[in-house]
Amino acid sequence: MDSPEFVLTSLEVAKDKDAPIPYVPRARTCVFRGMWAELPENKHNKAPRNEPIYQSDLLTFTTDVRMDKIPQIIESSKNHEEVSGSGGGGPIEAVFWVKDVMTQWRFRGKAYVVGPDIEHTESKGTSGVATVKREIGERMRVVKEEGKDSWSWTTELTAHFGNLSPGMRGRYVNPVGRIPIFKEFHLGHCSTVVLSKQLTFPRWRNGF
Repeated sequence: MDSPEFVLTSLEVAKDKDAPIPYVPRARTCVFRGMWAELPENKHNKAPRNEPIYQSDLLTFTTDVRMDKIPQIIESSKNHEEVSGSGGGGPIEAVFWVKDVMTQWRFRGKAYVVGPDIEHTESKGTSGVATVKREIGERMRVVKEEGKDSWSWTTELTAHFGNLSPGMRGRYVNPVGRIPIFKEFHLGHCSTVVLSKQLTFPRWRNGF
């Protein structure tokens, strides 16, 4: 596929508490970023990479933490936690339309958020970290035993961030799309040009 886009549908808690149906569907177009633990090679990605220790059948995409899909994935899960980091388990459906062969691929399952708190222990973070590591970890197949203990969730997350173009990475400090254009927005002392060359700048990564 020239542009691996798909439509992701999640569930949002109905704003009206008296609504006959407690959830409403929400859909948007996302970009497929490869299978988890199998990030595609990119000569422009300068981020550290994990060794190819694992394979999986888990589709991945990246998003701004300020987008509605994050609380939807977490709040529609069976035992949802506070929306503050890793977690999730809410039901989703992803649909790819492969125009060249006139074929539609449909995936149904649960989505999980891998956030910057993913290396925290459960006592320091939230139960969402434990949930993500358990549910995703069970679906990661070991293909190379050597180096298994050095594989890092944070390294994998940073590598996904580095795999984005500089322009895409810079968008994580921009105002979100729902802010009216007449609202004042302060970027502080950050420079998008400088930020586009950094992979761990806190203000930039807080939104990823």
